[in-house]
Amino acid sequence: MTPPTPRGGVRFRTGAVALTATVTVAAGLAACSPSGSQNSSSGGSTFVVARTGDIDKLDPHLATAFQTQQTLGLVYSTLVKTSPTGQIQPDLATKWTTSSDGKTLDFTLRSGVTWQDGSPFTSKDVKASIERILDQKTGAVSRSNLVAIKKVDAPDDTSVVLHLSQPSASLLYSLTTVNSSIESAKDISAGTVGKKPNGTGAFAWSAWNPGQQVVLTGNAKYFGGAPKIKKLEFRVIPDESSILSGMKASAFQLGLISDPGVARQAGKADAYSLVKQPALAYHVLMLNGRKGPLKNQQVRQAISCAVDRNQVMQTAAYGDGTVTGPITSPAFAYSPTDGLPCTPGDTAKAKSMLAAAGYAQGFSLTTIVETGEYATAGAEAQNLQSQLAKIGVKLTLKQLSTGPYVSAWLDADYDAAVALNGGSYDPFLMYGRYFTSGGSLAKPAGLNSSTLADLLTQGNATSDDGKRQGTFRNLQKELLTESPWVWTFRSDDYYLVGSNVHGFTPRPDELLSSLTATS
Repeated sequence: MTPPTPRGGVRFRTGAVALTATVTVAAGLAACSPSGSQNSSSGGSTFVVARTGDIDKLDPHLATAFQTQQTLGLVYSTLVKTSPTGQIQPDLATKWTTSSDGKTLDFTLRSGVTWQDGSPFTSKDVKASIERILDQKTGAVSRSNLVAIKKVDAPDDTSVVLHLSQPSASLLYSLTTVNSSIESAKDISAGTVGKKPNGTGAFAWSAWNPGQQVVLTGNAKYFGGAPKIKKLEFRVIPDESSILSGMKASAFQLGLISDPGVARQAGKADAYSLVKQPALAYHVLMLNGRKGPLKNQQVRQAISCAVDRNQVMQTAAYGDGTVTGPITSPAFAYSPTDGLPCTPGDTAKAKSMLAAAGYAQGFSLTTIVETGEYATAGAEAQNLQSQLAKIGVKLTLKQLSTGPYVSAWLDADYDAAVALNGGSYDPFLMYGRYFTSGGSLAKPAGLNSSTLADLLTQGNATSDDGKRQGTFRNLQKELLTESPWVWTFRSDDYYLVGSNVHGFTPRPDELLSSLTATS
């Protein structure tokens, strides 16, 4: 998400993200698909992406599920975007400048861009989009990341000026996310956002058959150049083994896999290549610190102390990943356990902490587990259940499909939640919307902490790298001390790429933007 946001061979290096792998093989697609996929270079072609989950909404400002963000990220554009290695690049804005006090950003916009309904794109669309995100009534996911913006000016059709209440080091990164997509001012005014997507991206909206498929078409007028894929279909295949079988039969051009076991079965084949990519997303047991025993910090710490992170990773992901602390941003690498009053996996210490907190007999936690978005959730839940039973904490597992899970997650309708949360290149973007005052995801965060809020605000208010490093190191330590959640591991993404696919490049943020240049 951010939520149970957007699994690889090369690992992150301290201070930078490793270059992603690029698949380059012969051009042209031939798929013996039951639905009749044809060569992607032909006008009537269909490029099929197989994945286990469906999208859940059509409004990018409200999107939390990875599948939704992956899909809408191809339809909508943003002011700026990130490269696969995290550098800020132009998108709808061609250039930008920041005032010396860091409180004014001037953007120059592209000319000649059109919406997919044919109307022209102007600065009024940017102004209306940002103001919609900032309107509390919208419930936008990225509102708390943009809250430093106090006013938006559109002096002419190709200029936008953002006036900030204070400097915001993470603002440009905030503007790259799917949740900060630029919508049509006309659609916003008409109240049609979220009904039929109308973007400026490389692909145009065509159809959605819930639970089965989403169909997009190549946008011939895309300002970045018309994509070579003329028709793009996201097909829902509930079982990852079936995705593997389909790839072996050349029924799909791209298969998205989250189960390390299926990835191991894939091996080498003539019909496809297996590509692995380390992700910024992290696996976590979220604790609702506003409920029952979890209100007690010592109880939360005891739970965190009882969990052997490596055991979770070995059991659920065959060890394919990296034990992590809260911050997965490549340039901010700190100790994954500094701040905990124990060595993780020390059940004796954890039991004594529970007893000291008045819970020697333990207690039960209703724990939601998502089925369908990522394959390791069930195994993670069962391993956590087994480990915590040793200290008398019983996890009662409640399995939910993506839609009901996201609803329960957003409403904090749980004692604990097994989750896969989206990471970011900037620590503020990872946790600002959870733990700052008025954060857009403060409810599922399960904890109010003025200390966390102050550290996040301090880290975001300066662009001095030394100060940011020190502040975010303290943030990670305080997150582990307060133990609102139990961070376990950062996993890898797996992609099964058809042998005739050219130019697909996986990314750490799990976006599929390289499909724009894939053939």
